[in-house]
Amino acid sequence: MGSKVTIIGRNKQYIPEEEPEISMLAKRDMSGFMDIITGHEVEEVQTTADGKKKVIARGEAEKVEFIVDEILVASGRGPNHDILHPEKGGINTDARGWIVVNEFLETTRPGVWAFGDANGKYLFKHVANYESRVVFYNAIMKQKIKIDYHAVPYAVFSYPEIARVGMVEKEAIEKYGQANTLIGFHKYEDTAKGNAMDVKDYFVKIILEKNTKQILGAHIIGPYASILIQEIVNLMYTNEENPEPVIRGMHIHPALSEVVQKAFYSLMPPEHYHHILGHMGLESITPG
Repeated sequence: MGSKVTIIGRNKQYIPEEEPEISMLAKRDMSGFMDIITGHEVEEVQTTADGKKKVIARGEAEKVEFIVDEILVASGRGPNHDILHPEKGGINTDARGWIVVNEFLETTRPGVWAFGDANGKYLFKHVANYESRVVFYNAIMKQKIKIDYHAVPYAVFSYPEIARVGMVEKEAIEKYGQANTLIGFHKYEDTAKGNAMDVKDYFVKIILEKNTKQILGAHIIGPYASILIQEIVNLMYTNEENPEPVIRGMHIHPALSEVVQKAFYSLMPPEHYHHILGHMGLESITPG
């Protein structure tokens, strides 16, 4: 909107929940539109003589100061049990204040159910929509449907857009071992549509278990990432959870969805993948 924006994050990684290479690429591209300072903790805010605000933040080796008009503090979200008072109904909350539910989303008070942000599981509207269906079948239809969170997707609606579902690479290697982990990778620019869009370095990354080809997670950075990842999410809700339907399915050419299919064609060991990242200038950690 024409404002000069500075972002300060205490974590060294710009978007700590994402893969390091995704975070690096996002920071690199977004730095063209704003100043991004990571690894710094805001220690103090002072008021200047002309009514502006002086922000003082310290990192491991340096202190930064700058003058701003307004400050937005993004401190996360928390429960509003102080408004709901669930304890009056005999409904337990956990140490953080979220309402405790079982695998059927029933609270500690029989016949009372909690879903969406109230139970603190995943604070996304699409998760609440899914949970509401589970509650309907259990509370109204008297069924016993268990909640399933094995493939919860989400997106960061930034520029570039980011989308994720399932495990990150580090989690997969810790659980299955590096020798049993495969990475599927393809860049937007190496498809006809991506080339026509003139986008650089955006990519699809898919993590699979080597023997069964089970999809463990997927990460996309680039235009329409939140749409493209749905093809992978749907695979993760099949019985086999493998890429065969996408590999065999005919994809429209030239359409951006080809980048997802071609990522499944390009499976490699993690060390090969990190070699590619090194050439892209996105390698910051030792794989595994």
